[in-house]
Amino acid sequence: MPAPNEEENNIRSVGDFAKYLGLSRWTVSRILNGHSGVHEDTRERVMSEMHRLGFQPNMMARSLKGAKTGLIGVCFQEIESPILARKISSLQESLRSRGLRAVMEITSGLPEAERDIINHFLSLRVDGVILIGSGLAQDDPILARLVRESVPVVTVDSLKDIPLPSVDVDRHAAMGLTLRHLQQRGHESFALLGLESDPIYGSRRIDGLKEAAQRLRLDWDKSFLSIKIDDRRDWSYEYGYDLAQSLLQLESPPRGVIALNDRVAIGAMKAIREWGYEIPTDFSVVGFDNLEIGQWCEPTLTTVGQNVAELIEKSVGLIEKLIGGQEKHEVGPAIMVQPKLIVRASS
Repeated sequence: MPAPNEEENNIRSVGDFAKYLGLSRWTVSRILNGHSGVHEDTRERVMSEMHRLGFQPNMMARSLKGAKTGLIGVCFQEIESPILARKISSLQESLRSRGLRAVMEITSGLPEAERDIINHFLSLRVDGVILIGSGLAQDDPILARLVRESVPVVTVDSLKDIPLPSVDVDRHAAMGLTLRHLQQRGHESFALLGLESDPIYGSRRIDGLKEAAQRLRLDWDKSFLSIKIDDRRDWSYEYGYDLAQSLLQLESPPRGVIALNDRVAIGAMKAIREWGYEIPTDFSVVGFDNLEIGQWCEPTLTTVGQNVAELIEKSVGLIEKLIGGQEKHEVGPAIMVQPKLIVRASS
């Protein structure tokens, strides 16, 4: 790659960049702000040269002039969960493809931290905010500020029903798919491994199972057994292994196993095999999240995929429309993303 010439080295502002390209500052500004009305060839040239030169406009200076910053504040609870890490990666890629950049912060599950982070985002004059797994309460004062200042906000899989535009995985539908599949495989009794360990999403999934059980004419009290270990929140392979030990010590354990996540399911399968049982001949096991390891364990794991690509694409598409004014900030029903049951050898 040739070294930058003196003119390229002197590019410091949008005006300098526009002059270098032989374009008006108005044209370049519209492209950087994501506005329409610019020829696509010109847009591609500007973005290509911007990438080649490594030119980055001063976002703070632009925000002080009332222009879009191209920044999206992204707030999430933690990054230890593989499925959440996948969502974050997909989100960043989706934003980047639209010419937007993410400013990311972790709350560690603390509402006060989430509140402070959102205030920080607003001080940076971000164009919008995406909250993943938000733990804010409906009456949190920061929500009133977001509404009052008409800040574009989208929540993704929030822990509570907060009054903001939202996109969620339909966990009720996921449990309906799981239960119908296991019933079709001949199972009439079911072990829920660790679902109640997750106080938020777990309870939603249990509600979904209860609805599905009623439709499938299954007696909840007689056909379902919930197994958890109090004060355990690691939700790991080891946790699944320990939960399965408790299950297998029962005189007549349920043979249809619905696990909190894929890691719990794989840990449970290890314990089941060590007790001399075969999967799926003696037990069927279904996980949740569709982690890559599920294709490589033995037997391969039946699981529920959260359809992460669609979840993130709908979320970023919605924030983009809110920023551009194509969507109103009014709160309507959550956009529900339908999960997919991936049937493999474990069931």
